[in-house]
Amino acid sequence: MLDTTEHTSTAPRGSGPARPAAEVVSGVDGPHATRAARIRLLSVSLGTAGLGGAWQAAVTTFPPASQVSDVLFTVSGLIWLVLLVQYLRHGGTRWHNLRHDLRHPGDGFTLGYVPIIGMLITGHFSRFELTGARWLYAVFLVLAAFIAARLLAHWLTGTLSTTALHPGYLLPVSSAPFVASAVASSLGLPGVADAAFAVGLLYWLAFGTVILGSLVTGGPLPGPARPALTVLTIPPATGGIAWTAAHKGVFDAVAFGFAGTLLFTVLLVAFLLPELRQPAFHPGLWIFSFPVAASTNFTIRWIHASAPPGGPVLTGILLAGATSALGLLTTATLRHRTLRHRTRRAPAG
Repeated sequence: MLDTTEHTSTAPRGSGPARPAAEVVSGVDGPHATRAARIRLLSVSLGTAGLGGAWQAAVTTFPPASQVSDVLFTVSGLIWLVLLVQYLRHGGTRWHNLRHDLRHPGDGFTLGYVPIIGMLITGHFSRFELTGARWLYAVFLVLAAFIAARLLAHWLTGTLSTTALHPGYLLPVSSAPFVASAVASSLGLPGVADAAFAVGLLYWLAFGTVILGSLVTGGPLPGPARPALTVLTIPPATGGIAWTAAHKGVFDAVAFGFAGTLLFTVLLVAFLLPELRQPAFHPGLWIFSFPVAASTNFTIRWIHASAPPGGPVLTGILLAGATSALGLLTTATLRHRTLRHRTRRAPAG
């Protein structure tokens, strides 16, 4: 079974040493902590699906990449299903619990993982049954819209005023619409793609400005929450993917604008890496996986559209790097799980 302890912090800035979110929450609501742990671990599924999308983007250069992509999306779907069932078994089917989880200032946004992963998997396997995929996509799209709107309505009441804002809050309100737009294009739903893209762009600019302002003026994030700064790369990456998907892979001025924004943001994150280091591995570091995968996906599309000299070599290097990163995370997770299991079984004293 997956380790469900993930170290992220919900402590306000300047409130003293940060504690893991699971520890903070469990003292108040044990069942919520259990459900939140399952949902947070969906970052494993999201990162795996994201890497599957990167391999799929390389199919025109490496045709066998399609089989690798299928395997990655299948693994992602299995992880998604197992963790979602566990969430539901621990009270996620009750409206009272769901409303509580959505309102939680530290964990509410993580519920956005559920429809995002569902849309990605649906879009990938739509080649087997397009009509059914469209209906399933509609279900996930409505769920994503519900979660995003409910979170925004709650946040607009000022409930985040004492919580350290970080880019993870962009996931349900900006990245999810961009993903929805890209998938809608692959399903032949251009009107839906345009509408979802507009929503993602609006709230990326609006809410992203609020988050950046908070990061600049509000003091440093607690240490365990700092890896979430890598999420800054997701909106330009997923937005660029959505735009190029709607325009048949053509790179126009808008696509190059997304590319430039992504490159600058990657450079920014590179300078932040010393601040993102953690004293020890914990499953929360899987938050790195989807930013890496989405950025790789968009960059591969850029290389394919631009056809530079050595394009296939660059594509191979990017895929190898992203796949190695996910492999390292997987190895570290298994080792972390083994060590925790041995520690729990060790005799006291």
